[in-house]
Amino acid sequence: MYEQARRTASGLREALPPTRLPVLPGVDLSARYLLAEPGATAGGDWFDSVVLEDGRVALLVGDVVGHGARASWVTGRLCAALSMALLDGADPAVAISRLEKFASRVPGAEAATVCVAVLDPATGDLTYCTAGHPPPLIASMEGTSRYVEPSGGTPLGAPGGYQLRRDRLDPDDVLLLYTDGLIERPHSTPDQATADLLSAAAAAVAAPQHSAERVTEQVLELLAGHSDDVTVLAAHRRTPVVALTQSGEAVPATAARFRDEFSAWLRALEPEPVVVIGVESAVIELMANVVEHAYYDCAPGQLTLTADLAPSGELAIAVQDGGRWKEAEPAADRGHGLALAGAMVDDLTVERTSDGTTATVRTALTKAPSRLVGEVQPVAERAEFSAAVADGRLLVGGPIDIVTARGFDRILRDVARHATRPLTVDLSRVTHLASAGIRVLAAALRRSDRKLELVARRGTPADHVLALTQLPHRTA
Repeated sequence: MYEQARRTASGLREALPPTRLPVLPGVDLSARYLLAEPGATAGGDWFDSVVLEDGRVALLVGDVVGHGARASWVTGRLCAALSMALLDGADPAVAISRLEKFASRVPGAEAATVCVAVLDPATGDLTYCTAGHPPPLIASMEGTSRYVEPSGGTPLGAPGGYQLRRDRLDPDDVLLLYTDGLIERPHSTPDQATADLLSAAAAAVAAPQHSAERVTEQVLELLAGHSDDVTVLAAHRRTPVVALTQSGEAVPATAARFRDEFSAWLRALEPEPVVVIGVESAVIELMANVVEHAYYDCAPGQLTLTADLAPSGELAIAVQDGGRWKEAEPAADRGHGLALAGAMVDDLTVERTSDGTTATVRTALTKAPSRLVGEVQPVAERAEFSAAVADGRLLVGGPIDIVTARGFDRILRDVARHATRPLTVDLSRVTHLASAGIRVLAAALRRSDRKLELVARRGTPADHVLALTQLPHRTA
C-alpha cells in the first residue's frame, strides 16, 4: 500500500512541466507562451527565472531563429549558460557577454536575442541588459506604463557591446518582459504595436486585484492575432507574504480547522495543483500523527502549525507538539504516515526532545506557465461590430468590447429566445474579444443549458481569447 502511494506521489510530482516558475514571497511571477504554428511542440522563444543567493530574482526572455526541435535544443543551451553566469554572480551585461562567447560555439545561436532583468523584491531595484531584444516595460497601478531605457545591445554574434541599465519598481508595479512576436502583429505599424502594448499593460495593472497572472492573460487577450511565437513574462512586486502561525488543542476539530486555514493560505500563493496536493497531504498526515500519538497518556496538549515562504521560494512548514509519542503497534496498514508525508515533499525531518516533537517539511513552491498553440492567421483590419443570422448560426464580426458588449448581449438573448434548435455562435470574424465580451458569452453559456455552442476558426483572435479564458468552444 505504501509503495503504491509513494509511486502515485512521485508520479504527481514528475508530471510537472520542465519549465516552472518559483513562487516567491515578495514578487509574483507569471509566464505565457503561444506557439504560432499548429501542431508545434516547441518554438524559438524561451524564458526562465533564477533565484539568486541574495534573494534577488533574475528574469530571462530570449528568441532564437527558427522553430521546432532544433530551435528548442538551442534555447536549452543558451538558457542553461545564461543561468549559470548569473548564479556565478555576473550582472546582466556581463552574463550576456559571457553568453555571446558561448553562443559562438552553438550552431543555430547566431542572431539570437536576449533580455535579462534582475529584480530585488525588497527594494524594487532593477538592473537589466538587452541583446537585440525589445526593452522591458514597467506598469503601475495608477494606470501608467513606460518602456525602460534601451540598453542598446545587438543580437548575439553581431558587432557591439552590452551595457547595464538601472531602474526601479515601486510597490505593486509590474515588470513585463516579452518577445518581439507581441509587437510585430499583422496590420499594425511598429509604433502602433508598441503603443498598444503600453496601453494593454497599463489597463491590466490598473484593474482591481491585479496579479502577474492576470496581466499576462490580459495582454495576450487585448493584443490577439500574432504571426509569430509570443512569450510574455511578468513580475509583480507585491506585499511580502506573511507567515502563518496556528496553535490550539491537539484534537481532531483543531486539526481540521488548521487544515482549512493552511489550505487557504497556501492556495492564495497560487502554486500549481500537484504541489498543493503534495503539501496539503503531508501536513494532514503530520497533524493526524500529533492528535493520535503525542498525548496518548494525558489530556490533549498543544498542536502548533507554522508555515513560511523563504525568499528562495522554499516553503517551510513545522508541526510541533509538547507530548511524548506513543510507539505505534505493528500492523500491516499502519505506520506509513511519516513515510507518505515525506514522499509528497522535498524534505521531511523529525526532531524529538524531552519538550516534544517537531516535524519540519521543506519543499519548493512552483507554478506552471500557460502554453497555447494557435495557427498563423492574418488579423483583419479593424471593422465595425456586426451580427447576422444565417442557417441557424449567429455570425459575429468586428470588436466585442466595452462599447459593443451590451448590444451584443441584447442580440444574443433575442436570437437565442427565438431559436428552434441549439444555437451556434460563430466568432471567427471577431477582431477583438475583450473581457466585457467574455462576460456576455459566459452568462449565455450558463443560461443555455447546453443549447449554445461557440465556434471560432483556429488561430483567430476569438480562438486565442476563448482558450485563455477556458470558455468551451469548438475550433473550425
